[in-house]
Amino acid sequence: MTQENTVVALQLWLAEQGIDTTTWGRNGAKTVSDLWDELQNGDIKLHGDPPLREVALVQVFIWREQQVLLELAQEFDSGYQRQRLIPPSEKLRGGESYQEAAVRGLYEEMGIAPENICFVADSYRQFYRDTVSPSYPGLPTRYTVHRIEAEVTGLPDVDFWWENEAHGAGDPVRRHQWGWRPAADIPPFR
Repeated sequence: MTQENTVVALQLWLAEQGIDTTTWGRNGAKTVSDLWDELQNGDIKLHGDPPLREVALVQVFIWREQQVLLELAQEFDSGYQRQRLIPPSEKLRGGESYQEAAVRGLYEEMGIAPENICFVADSYRQFYRDTVSPSYPGLPTRYTVHRIEAEVTGLPDVDFWWENEAHGAGDPVRRHQWGWRPAADIPPFR
């Protein structure tokens, strides 16, 4: 993007590209300011003509018998809760490996220390998805998904909430709800 580096300039650029941001910031959607923060943090790349948000993320599958740990919901400062039903997922920052992002995400979203995480050898898969993220309605997004299994110690047996360690650093999610669910409950990647 060759425009002035401001949130206002980003919003104007999105409008010029035909992306309506009037619904952003409501009902679980993030704001233009959140998109700007993702761009500045190196969490995403943004391309034009046509606009495309490019995200690399890692999904960590943590199994307990026939159940997998899922993020059930996210709660924002406003108190709004967005339902999720996805395994722990974290965006890769510029230059970060998927393992580093996984360790960072598990710490920020559940307080898991790195020494309590053991990645399962030969479980790694990578795939791509083109979709529109519910975080930014109307903005096409291309995901590069790194999927890995991990063994993690110290997790509760019941559903639990965890305060987001990254909340003060610009992440709009205040806390996450986690729980063990049958693998069949995981919806397809969207």
